[in-house]
Amino acid sequence: MSTPIKTITPPRFSVAYTLLAMGFISSAAAWLLIAEPVLMFSNVEKHAGHFPLVFLHMLAGTLMLFLGLANLYVGTTGKHFKYHKLIGRIYLIGGTIGASVAIVITLSSAHKPSGAGTFTNGTVSLISLATAWLIAAGMAYRAVKNMRYDSHQDWMIRSYVLVWSFVFCRIVSRIPGVEELGGGSAFIWLSWVGPLIICELALQWRDGGNLTKLNKTI
Repeated sequence: MSTPIKTITPPRFSVAYTLLAMGFISSAAAWLLIAEPVLMFSNVEKHAGHFPLVFLHMLAGTLMLFLGLANLYVGTTGKHFKYHKLIGRIYLIGGTIGASVAIVITLSSAHKPSGAGTFTNGTVSLISLATAWLIAAGMAYRAVKNMRYDSHQDWMIRSYVLVWSFVFCRIVSRIPGVEELGGGSAFIWLSWVGPLIICELALQWRDGGNLTKLNKTI
């Protein structure tokens, strides 16, 4: 006698949907604060001498923010999955350009205090962030080429958390006194290392769980 398969309706509001919504709202807010003035050429003087690079970085960063989020939505819900590969490719190409341009801008003398060396604390942190994104993106691409879709998903999530950490940095930096943490050294690192650690905890939580309890949920 065959047993009918019971269809389980997922909850209307899940943690994943909540995080996606929060990611979109925070990204949109940060885009209006940071990218919109560049797009409208209203702060060219602020970036004199390197505005073309900043404009390119803005375009690439916009692709990273919103296409990365769109692909996480596709991967989470399974909806519009036929666009997953196309969106992912544009995200990776745009992100590679954006991260590379960010390194170039960071290494330049733009926005550095007078007399500051090439490798200030902020410079090292931002280059490390861009490099971490390039590594995560490269690992995600390698995994999908080898049809390791579970690993691909995890690396894509890590890469997007690193993208979003830039948003987090810009929003939280508006809080008075935050940028002074550790004499100005702690915040520039914690703004992206902190979210990445939380992301890693979330990704690895199930792997370290009780097997007996986990098997009952399968």
